[in-house]
Amino acid sequence: MTKEQPNYPIKVMDKSLSVMELLLRHASPMSITEISEKLGIYPSVVHRILDTLRYWGYVEQDPITQKYQLGLKVVELGMAKLRQMDLVKEATPYLKELVNRCDETVHLGVLEDGQVLYLAKEEPSQTVRMVSYVGRRAPVHCTALGKVLLAYLSKKERKNILKKRGLPRFTENTITDEKALEEELQKVKEQGFALDRQEHEKDIRCIACPIRNHQGKVIAAISISGPTYRMDAEKQAHLREDLVRTAEEISKRLGWSGKET
Repeated sequence: MTKEQPNYPIKVMDKSLSVMELLLRHASPMSITEISEKLGIYPSVVHRILDTLRYWGYVEQDPITQKYQLGLKVVELGMAKLRQMDLVKEATPYLKELVNRCDETVHLGVLEDGQVLYLAKEEPSQTVRMVSYVGRRAPVHCTALGKVLLAYLSKKERKNILKKRGLPRFTENTITDEKALEEELQKVKEQGFALDRQEHEKDIRCIACPIRNHQGKVIAAISISGPTYRMDAEKQAHLREDLVRTAEEISKRLGWSGKET
């Protein structure tokens, strides 16, 4: 989802927020002159903006260098927003956009008790669809969602899950060897997406990507699923780009900075 320009922009607010954005992106405190040069705003205007923001606690001034940086009020606002956020609520608009573009089934899932738990599903206009529902659980070792969720756990956590759940076979393509699964999960981390090549259900292919929170931790995954006759290699490559972009948009909506932990 892209930002829309405001219908009735307020110039002083635009300038104030541009100052805060600059301080947010900059690794170290900045002087009035530096901010003025970067943004093309008169130093006198920058000074008045910073003085007001300092009063409200959104910026702080170093008493020795006289330079400015973001204040604790910004942290307070960010934490308040994170507390208010709900994963399904925040992801749903993006899932709807994705299903409209790809016209295949889209899922949002999380790891729950060593299984994939479907939290949300958006269905396409296609007559032939994947049989699934919100609240359904699925195995982790042979689904694209599950592979993503497993890949970003520690080896110890994975071993505990596999010890409990095992590696049961569902189709002739199911990975049932732990070493082979580890190799597959390493690929998932390297490429940033996972594939289900008819491993859980015959004639169904799936691709999934991770969703990260504000700390960069993988907390969920989204996927696109469809019948094999529609999900050929060319379409999968096209869908992958769309899916990766959507996963990143949702992650950033949840506060992710774009850097992996």
